[in-house]
Amino acid sequence: MTNIYATWWMQAGGPHFDVAFGRRDALAPASQDLVDTLPAPSFDVPTLISSFGNRSLDVADLVALSGAHTFGIAHCPSFSDRFTPNVDLNPLIDPLFARRLRAKCAKDVPQGTVNQTLDVRTPDVFDNKYYFDLIVRQGLFKSDQGLIDHPDTRLLASRFALIQSAFFRQFAKSMVKMSNMDLLTGTQGEIRLNCAVPNKRVEGIETANDDGHTAAM
Repeated sequence: MTNIYATWWMQAGGPHFDVAFGRRDALAPASQDLVDTLPAPSFDVPTLISSFGNRSLDVADLVALSGAHTFGIAHCPSFSDRFTPNVDLNPLIDPLFARRLRAKCAKDVPQGTVNQTLDVRTPDVFDNKYYFDLIVRQGLFKSDQGLIDHPDTRLLASRFALIQSAFFRQFAKSMVKMSNMDLLTGTQGEIRLNCAVPNKRVEGIETANDDGHTAAM
C-alpha cells in the first residue's frame, strides 16, 4: 500500500512519487554522531561517492539527490571555503560569484546570520536550474560544483541540466530508495499521526518528546 509523499519540494514544483505507508519515526532527534555521518559541503566527488556507497546509494542517486539543492538556503560557514583565503580553483568557482559571496559573508556578524540561496537562478522553485548553476561555475558548495567536473558524475549532471524530466524521474527513484533506509521495526519508534510533529504523550506509552522531529544540523 502506498501514498503520495507530499512534501516541500512537491509544493515548489518537484516530482510526485509513491512511498509505503507506516514508516516508523524515532522517538528522539538523531544523535550528533549520526548527523556527523551526513555528507559535508566540503566533500569532493570521490568522498561523496564513497559516503553514498556506504548507504547503498549509487552515483545516479548521488547526482539526483544533490539536485535537492535547487531549493533552500545555507549559512556562510558552510561555503566560505570557496573563496577563503583565495578563490577556489578545485573545483573552479566563477570569480565574480566568489567576490559577491565574500562581500556578503563579510557582513555575517554574528556568524551564521547571513543566508545564501543554494540555487541562484530559481531559489523558490524545485527545477533543474541547480545543474545550470554548476555549468556556469556558480555551485555554492564544493560538493555541488565538483559534480560537473568529475568523470563519474559529469555526464549525468549535464543530462539533468538539459532534461528536467530525466532529473525528476531519477530524483523520485532515489527518494523512494532512500526512504527504505534504516527502517525501524517492531516496537521501535512510532508511526506519527502527523509526519511533521511527534505524537502526543499517552500515559504508559512511550512517545516522542517535543524535540522528536528535529536534529542538530
